Amino acid sequence: MCIDKKIIVQGYPGCFHEEAAQKYFQSDDTSIVPSDSFDMLADILEQNEEDHIAIMAIENSIAGSILQNYRILREREFRVVGEVFLRIKHNLMALPGTKIEDLKQVSSHPMAINQCLHFFSNHPHIKLVKSEDTALSAKYVADKQKETRGAIASQVAAKIYGLEILAESIETSKINYTRFFILHGKNQQIPTGVFDKASIYLRVLDQPGCLLKVLNKISEHDVNISKLQSYPVVGKVSEYYFYLDLEFTDIGQYEAIMEYLPSVTLELKELGTYKKASVYDHQTIA
Repeated sequence: MCIDKKIIVQGYPGCFHEEAAQKYFQSDDTSIVPSDSFDMLADILEQNEEDHIAIMAIENSIAGSILQNYRILREREFRVVGEVFLRIKHNLMALPGTKIEDLKQVSSHPMAINQCLHFFSNHPHIKLVKSEDTALSAKYVADKQKETRGAIASQVAAKIYGLEILAESIETSKINYTRFFILHGKNQQIPTGVFDKASIYLRVLDQPGCLLKVLNKISEHDVNISKLQSYPVVGKVSEYYFYLDLEFTDIGQYEAIMEYLPSVTLELKELGTYKKASVYDHQTIA
């Protein structure tokens, strides 16, 4: 798949966002723009809509939804134009020629460390150190050139920083997926195509039956709600936005729902329509 725009990611070269971008665009030759945080990612996209797009994690099968990113999507009015699921494989890496028994310290992001504790229970001589990013941990090992240091990071990071993978897929749970959105800025042209999934958000009155009216109408049109997520309205008590992922076989089903929903909602916004991605890559689970 050809991509002629720069891709903004949260993280640094070799991070899982970059790996997800390579999977979605089916290319190792992607022009990656790193950012320190999701808010910085949003800032860069807003300021460079003409030649940038972004890829942003939205949920993980273990950790759940990333609520701050729903806020970013709503406030920045970004368009969701695609999705990709990445199997998160944590790999232990070090300088070439290093053996696991040589390691004294291994660093990585706290979430990555927590997902690999069972593996390291069999190597009690290794001290686990938390860092801000998996890819930066790999870079640190390459920069320090100490055979006693290791990192937990992606295969892409190992390749970039010239490290050797000592143990592959050391995460305790092999069913570990992160879902990423492909984002356009609000002023970029909306892609056309044949789509079977949509992301929307809405707000209803805090009264009995209001949300049920929405759900019933969706059910009447045989549309699947693959996700329903609530998050608070800032400055309000007991008021929520509801984020929905809708899956359909005919765009007409979705359009009929969207024509009806304004009559039963206080606020309604389409975040994007796109092709549904396959969740599981069974070859990597085996």
